[in-house]
Amino acid sequence: MTRAEVLEFLELPESATDNDIRERMNDKLAYFQRLSENAPNDFLRKLHTSNTEKIRALQREMGGPAAPASSAGRYDAPSYQQPAQQGPARSAEVAWLVRHTENLSAITFPLYYGKNFIGRNPSANGPCIVFTEDPYVSRVHALLEVININPLQIVVSDEPASNGGKASKNGTYINGDDRRLSRKVTIGPNDTIQIGMTKFIIRLNNTSIHKIVQEVEESDFMKTVVIDVF
Repeated sequence: MTRAEVLEFLELPESATDNDIRERMNDKLAYFQRLSENAPNDFLRKLHTSNTEKIRALQREMGGPAAPASSAGRYDAPSYQQPAQQGPARSAEVAWLVRHTENLSAITFPLYYGKNFIGRNPSANGPCIVFTEDPYVSRVHALLEVININPLQIVVSDEPASNGGKASKNGTYINGDDRRLSRKVTIGPNDTIQIGMTKFIIRLNNTSIHKIVQEVEESDFMKTVVIDVF
């Protein structure tokens, strides 16, 4: 597999370092093992077992058999060579949007200072988070504008003026509030955004990505707002 394919499979951003990849493989293996052991039914148990085997197969493919578990129960994965960067360097990520939805693994998306659009289609107006896994996400669903870093402040909007002429079909919800977003709201670290049926937690980029993901995965889930999809 190419490095890009590895990052896609492990749900890591392009900016992930070799150490991030190594630790994410360890974390994902332990994560799917826990899900498999605690699965409420055979279907989910088979699904999580399959994902566990995929991680092990990737470890073998990239560096031979999976390394023996350490005293902490972790595995050492092979390192990857970072390809030479082409074109101008990207601005540094100031925060992360981390998927935190029941029965789904975490996916991370970088947030940059200024405007960050989220939706099913790329936006020409600024950095865009393209999220196609949720069919209830609109083409341009919401705008997350980072206006301050310390403390982290993000203005969230879902309205025609911010979305290129049309608000999202199914709404944007903050921290489990049943009322869809109808005005600009300022949020910060650990707040939850729901678009469609998917929930994301905001995290400041002040530690390693694997630690951020681990902390999010171990946190309690925010209430899911039931949307009228018909």
